[in-house]
Amino acid sequence: MRYKAVVFDLDGTLVDSAPDMRRAINGMLEERGRRTLSLAEAVSFVGSGARVLVQRSLRATGGIVDEDAALARFLELYETGVDHETVIYPCVTEMLEALQEAGLPMALCTNKPEGPARVLCGHLNLSRFFPVIVGGDTLPVLKPDPAPLHHAIAGLGVAPEAVLYVGDSVTDYKTALAAKVDFAFVEGGYQSQAIPDFAPTYQLTRPALVGPLVLNS
Repeated sequence: MRYKAVVFDLDGTLVDSAPDMRRAINGMLEERGRRTLSLAEAVSFVGSGARVLVQRSLRATGGIVDEDAALARFLELYETGVDHETVIYPCVTEMLEALQEAGLPMALCTNKPEGPARVLCGHLNLSRFFPVIVGGDTLPVLKPDPAPLHHAIAGLGVAPEAVLYVGDSVTDYKTALAAKVDFAFVEGGYQSQAIPDFAPTYQLTRPALVGPLVLNS
């Protein structure tokens, strides 16, 4: 096989978590007398970490006020129900099982804070696949800085040129470019706009296709 390890993004790549993020962000907004966000609007704010999600939500509903308190409340509301409506995309579990059975180490590299990411993976029985989970607060920087992806790869003990990174957004694409790692873009996630000068290594219609791609490479 060409690849010796695979690193995945989480939200919009392996799981559809937007409904639960929207529930928590709307709870925070309602407590502040703000209007709530539609699901499409919430999805458009996802991808650059919890703080940016809160900033965008506050800005869209009247302006940024008490950002730190709003962030803390969002995280509190989110962590109490990370899996109420979140679902794993079809055939993803089977794909991860096939990669694991083939002996390929796997990691997560997400801009979701590490704590909620670990809780969510535990609730969805995904933790067994990922000995390494790098979240948006694991390091001082977030994606698209390459450091989180490099940190995840180092945790797997594999050379970057032997790794495939899988994601669904422009943030993931820019991360892979900056890290000089091959990238598989998964359609149908949270990237609603075209990406300028887009040239991923692979483009897949669904995440389950990562299995055949890697195992047959």
